[in-house]
Order: sequence, then C-alpha cells, then structure tokens
Amino acid sequence: MQLGEILQSRKFLKNLLYMALLTVGILWGAMAILKVYTRHGANHVVPDFRGMTQEQIEENSDFNKFRVVVFDSIYDNSRPGGVVVDQDPPAGTEVKRSRTINLTVVSKQQEMVLLPDLGNTVRSARSQLEAYGLMPGRVIEVYGEYEGLLIGVLYNGKRLSEGDKVPRGARIDMEVSSSTVSSDSLTEDDMTGMPDESF
Repeated sequence: MQLGEILQSRKFLKNLLYMALLTVGILWGAMAILKVYTRHGANHVVPDFRGMTQEQIEENSDFNKFRVVVFDSIYDNSRPGGVVVDQDPPAGTEVKRSRTINLTVVSKQQEMVLLPDLGNTVRSARSQLEAYGLMPGRVIEVYGEYEGLLIGVLYNGKRLSEGDKVPRGARIDMEVSSSTVSSDSLTEDDMTGMPDESF
C-alpha cells in the first residue's frame, strides 16, 4: 500500500484522532492538577480584624480560611487589653487560603523595662532614661559634698537600683548632691527642682 493510501485510510485517521484526544486529555488533566495544587483562583479577601478580640476573631466565619497569629503586642491604657490594633496583610488584601495573618494586639499588662546604668550626672541620666522609654522627673537636691552628682533615683517615692523593673513611660525622679542644702534642716517639703541649665 502506498504512503498516500495509508495516510488517507480510515483506520489511520481514526488512530490519529484517538492520539489527538489522548493528548488533549493529558494536557487538561495536568492543568487541573496544577490548578488544585497551586489553589489557582481560590483567593480570599482578608477581613478587618482591627478592634476585635481573639475570641471574636475565632467566631468570625472567615477565621478558618486563614492562619491567624498574634505577632506583636503594645501597651495602651486607653484601649482594652487583647484588642487588635494592626494586622499584616491589611484588610482587603487578596491572599491564598491558609495565609498567615499577623496581628498586633493591646497588651493586658504594662510593658516593663530594666533601669539602665544612668551614670553620675543629670545629663547622662536624662539621656539614658529617654533611650529606654522612661521619663526624667524631678531633680531633687540632697546634701552632698560635691555639686551636681547623681546620688540616686526614685519611682513613686521608692528608691531604685540598676536592673530594677519599672513600667515603660514611668517618670523617674533624680536625687542630686548640693553643698548648699543643709543636711540638718532638709525635709521632704524643702526639696525643690533644680533648673536644667545648672547641669
């Protein structure tokens, strides 16, 4: 049989059709598997979790579509503890199912910091306090042989030592030596703030 007759035979054309259909079927199956594997077209819009508590988020109908994680916390006494104040990715973003949503919540307890080494002058003490998120408070004169040396620090009237824990943002008072203050006549009511420019 000539080549031309073979190419025009019904049997050859039928086999060629079967091969074409098989090829199309394989390609379609591969695309379907790839679509499932990559979850193509299964995007979900991230809801706005801000202002919600963890319990409210878990009751949300979209909760199981994502992996929700408390990533960070901040202290804010103007808001109730446990409330979400920020999230990443933000609300409205389209993401794949099971995408991690990082939440920042309000801490129920005030953040504590360790009192650093403040040095021996008001200037160095102020600099260190501010660097650690603390607020310089009153400068209190106490009797001392030398002028302007940092004698001690107090928080709410309690004397502190390096390494003690205090709330972030706490106001720390500083005791500074002064030879002009009488050690005999000094009382709590006599303690007055010294001007900044003196140091």
